[in-house]
Amino acid sequence: MTHTARLLGIAAAGALAVGTLAGCSSPGADDAASGPVTLEIAWWGNDTRAAMYNEAIDLFEAEYPDITVKSTFGDFSSYWDSRSTQAAARDLPDVMQFDQANLVEYGLNGALLDLSPYVGEQVDVSGMDDVVVEAATIDGTQYGVPIGTGTLGLFVNPAVVAASGVEPLDPDYTWDDLNDWIAEVTEAGVTTPDGKPAFGGFDQGLTMWFFIQWLLQQGEEPFEEDGSFAFTKDDVKEYLDSTTTLRESAAYFPPSRGTEISPADGFAIGEAASTLTWDSFFSRYTDVEGLETLPVPSGDDGEKAVFYTVLHLAGAANTEHPEETALLLDFLATDPEVSKVFGTSRGVPADSGQLEALDFPADSLEAKSLAYRESLEEYDTVSTPTLPASFATLEATWVSLNEDLMYGTITVDQFVERWWAEAEAIG
Repeated sequence: MTHTARLLGIAAAGALAVGTLAGCSSPGADDAASGPVTLEIAWWGNDTRAAMYNEAIDLFEAEYPDITVKSTFGDFSSYWDSRSTQAAARDLPDVMQFDQANLVEYGLNGALLDLSPYVGEQVDVSGMDDVVVEAATIDGTQYGVPIGTGTLGLFVNPAVVAASGVEPLDPDYTWDDLNDWIAEVTEAGVTTPDGKPAFGGFDQGLTMWFFIQWLLQQGEEPFEEDGSFAFTKDDVKEYLDSTTTLRESAAYFPPSRGTEISPADGFAIGEAASTLTWDSFFSRYTDVEGLETLPVPSGDDGEKAVFYTVLHLAGAANTEHPEETALLLDFLATDPEVSKVFGTSRGVPADSGQLEALDFPADSLEAKSLAYRESLEEYDTVSTPTLPASFATLEATWVSLNEDLMYGTITVDQFVERWWAEAEAIG
């Protein structure tokens, strides 16, 4: 059975039993330390996510009246700038939101709370798939509590596609098919109601994760267990070279336009027919009428090599209240009412009890998000790639160099040499 099938098999009696346990077996308020305690929590996101977190915190404080939770948030970049400064001073917030790459880095650097003493007591992960919990475990120590899972997909705006006259993609399309399709849609010359040109899609070098997906489809693991590369310079060059023609012909959504409309999203405002991104972004595309989602492109052998990343919450090693921190981690990750607050905005809930609590109208984006996950059950999945502690830095450098590549100020060969040199310098 695939990971997705296990995650979404909430109708089974066993899963329902586990879901009930995960959602309702958290220790009660009497288990919190005597006397008032104040915790700090931080996450990245916007005002919409802030409102959700505040609502969830209200639920927690109602159940644990002796614990007060103060919150703070910022955009992704400023969030990690603040965490880096606080980590150096050993003054991190008690609870923090983590992506997979940064969990590895902060865990290996000793900045996070070892949750092993609290699992089975304050923290209950029995409603989570083993592979998800494994993603929260670094070198045998559990540092994270998974709250949501994400995977890649191709979002499509059917109105732009119809206006272009180009045939829709078949779900078994390849990377070459996608490149040809993007070029055809752009060449069709579709314009938005306000006269802006619409493009077929976005550059496939935008994130290192797309390269990782491509590698997995070649049957290659991106990284060795010690964090060293299992790929070569030639692999990077081959991947980036495959889209040089589209960059040179300006078939991709231009980075200059992306800067102009920021923080808006080119796909969300109808200026792109497609975007390859994480399926947790459904909530960004509420204005895209008839939104459709396809799986990632297939590799040369027809396999898609679907994989999942995990969004976590983690505690700080410097917390003065580890048990209360563990209680807050558990509540946000397993309480069914919290799941109703966030829906699928943090990805598909990792806990079966939270997943079972979700009930959306059939035509809602949330229902489409869950339906997309169900559609992936026909494809083979692979394990979430092991990431080196330096991955966040490697990814940031990749993104920066790809912008230069998009603007035409560097070549693919220069990209490869500069990125590789940076990787070797990090060690």
